[in-house]
Amino acid sequence: MNIFQTILLTIAIPLLSFILSSVITRHVAVFMEKRGIVGIDVHKPQKPKIPEACGLAIMITIIPCSFLAVLLNTSLWPKILALILTSSFAGIVGLLDDLRKLDAITKTLLTFLAVVPIIFLKVYVPKPMLPFIGTTRLTLVYLAIMPFAIAVTSNATNMVDVFNGVMPSSMIFCFTALLASSIIKSISRDLDLFAIYASAVMLAALLGYFRYNKYPAKVFNGDVGSLFVGAYFGALAIIGRLEIVAMTAMMPLIMNGFNIVTSIKGLKERREIVRPTIVKDNGLIYANTTKEAPMTLAHLFTLKSPLTEKELIKSYMVLSLFSCVLAIIMAILTYCT
Repeated sequence: MNIFQTILLTIAIPLLSFILSSVITRHVAVFMEKRGIVGIDVHKPQKPKIPEACGLAIMITIIPCSFLAVLLNTSLWPKILALILTSSFAGIVGLLDDLRKLDAITKTLLTFLAVVPIIFLKVYVPKPMLPFIGTTRLTLVYLAIMPFAIAVTSNATNMVDVFNGVMPSSMIFCFTALLASSIIKSISRDLDLFAIYASAVMLAALLGYFRYNKYPAKVFNGDVGSLFVGAYFGALAIIGRLEIVAMTAMMPLIMNGFNIVTSIKGLKERREIVRPTIVKDNGLIYANTTKEAPMTLAHLFTLKSPLTEKELIKSYMVLSLFSCVLAIIMAILTYCT
């Protein structure tokens, strides 16, 4: 592969991803609004109606950009195909939920099936690398863990998608960590063009999309957006052999999801759960201290004193940034020692 093709893969196509995401999001928002597919922004005193399921724009952006990569480098074909099939399956599950409302158990079980393309195309290596230890051999254990990896990353991303801009901003930090770690791994070991490209193209798409979902949000992501992005992250971690880095970067989201599931004692849809926070007329957000309220990050952030939505969003971003830095340190310890 020549230098020109490498530049196209690592710079030009991610730039195209940024532009497409910016343009497509606007059109998807208009489409959803015209068809009455809207959600209520419950954290605003005015309760405005916002176009829902606009995260579909991210999925529409990533798919053609991925096939462009394959045209430039056919050796990437099996990995790109597995990545797109896995994340698109989760995205379609999310879109069905946005339009038809699946129950929580069905939706979660379907995300377990998203890993099938990775297994079928055999694009995984059951030898994760750990800091100071190096390469480990898990084989059957790794195969058993993979479905959980995709289900956890996709649903954890979905569960954190509560406040304006939190999902894309958190995942921007997560994919920044994967991109930096991919470069570190490529310098220290062998060049991994797939991991660099796949991280960069999603990072660019999220950056193009973020301006629509940031506070005050003009669009809502919907389950299609959060499940697609989360599954993509999990699949990239497996295929790109970035497991420990990905786990570190996503730890706040994983812990948030774990706390929700354990505190409500099972899987339930968002509409079936008591709200973890209470919004007052002055816009301040208070923790809901009733026993039935789930123990989310938002609940913990507001437990000591109420916050405005902007302050709460900043808390999420600071925590994500901290995890991103830790993930990059983890990459250095894993691939450079």
